[in-house]
Amino acid sequence: MPNSSELNCVLFAEILGNQKLAEKLGQLEAQRALDRARNRIMRTVEAHHGSALLDQGNRLIAAFSRADGALEAASDMQEKVRRLPPVSGITLGLKIGMACGELRTDGAEPAGIAAELASRLAEYARPGQALLSGELALHLSEAMRPLISALPDAGFRHEGSEIPLFELTATEGAEAIPASEPSALAPNPRLRLVLRHRGIAHIVAESHPILLMGREEGNDIVVLDRRASRHHARIEWRRGAFFLIDQSSNGTFVRAEDESEVMLKREEVALPEAGRIGCGFSVEGDGQSEMVSFEVRQN
Repeated sequence: MPNSSELNCVLFAEILGNQKLAEKLGQLEAQRALDRARNRIMRTVEAHHGSALLDQGNRLIAAFSRADGALEAASDMQEKVRRLPPVSGITLGLKIGMACGELRTDGAEPAGIAAELASRLAEYARPGQALLSGELALHLSEAMRPLISALPDAGFRHEGSEIPLFELTATEGAEAIPASEPSALAPNPRLRLVLRHRGIAHIVAESHPILLMGREEGNDIVVLDRRASRHHARIEWRRGAFFLIDQSSNGTFVRAEDESEVMLKREEVALPEAGRIGCGFSVEGDGQSEMVSFEVRQN
C-alpha cells in the first residue's frame, strides 16, 4: 500500500483471553494460543484481499478496498477464532472495529480517521462483537446489508460528533469462556464429519450423531494403544457442528491443519474443518497407526 492519504476501509481486531491464559498457564502457552489466533486472522485478511498494516501483540489492523471485503473478513475471523480448540478450558475471542476514511501509512502505525475510528470502535465493542461506522455501512452492497443491524442508541462520539453505529449480526463471537459453554452455531444438517482410522472411514452426521472412541471393543473406533482409555472420547453432532468430548485419563490431543496441537482434559471443543486426533498420545509422536484423521464435508 503506498504511503499516502487514501480512502480505505480499515479493520481493527483485538484478541481477547490471552491474559487469562498467561495467568493460568504462563506466558509461553498464552503466546502459543495467541499466535494460533493471529495466524487464522491474517490468513482471513489475505483470503478477502486485504492488506495487513499492523500485527503486534493482540492487535491487528488491515485495510480493504471494499466495504464488503472488510465485513466478510470480520465475520470469517470471528468464526475461525471461535472454532479454535480451548486451552485448559479457556478460548480466545475478538473485538472488531471497522471504519472508512482517510488512511496514512507513513508512520510507525497506521493513522488517519479510518484507523483512529476503527481502533475506537474495537475498544468500544463488547467481547465477541464487531462494530462498523455508518459510513462504512453506506458502502456495503445490497447483498451484505442484511448481515448488519443499526445501534440507534449507542451514543458513540468521536472528535465531538456522534457516529452512527452498526453491528455485524451474522456471526456470534465469544469472549474467553470455559469450553463447556460453547457458542451457538448455525444449524447445517448437510454437513458430515468423515473420520479415518486404520484405513476405515467413519461418518458423523445428523442421521448418525454420536461416535465413540476408546480401547474397549464396542466403540465405533477401537484404539489399540495402552494410553487410550476404555471409553476415551466421543464426537457429537450438535446444532450443525461437531464436538469432541474428552472422557479419558490421559487426555485427547487435537491438531487442526496448520495449527499447533492442543490437549483436551475432561473438556469439549467444536472441531475445525480438518485435522488429526490422538487418544492419549500426541499426533506428532509415536502411535501414528492409531491416529484418527478427520475432515468436515458438505453432503
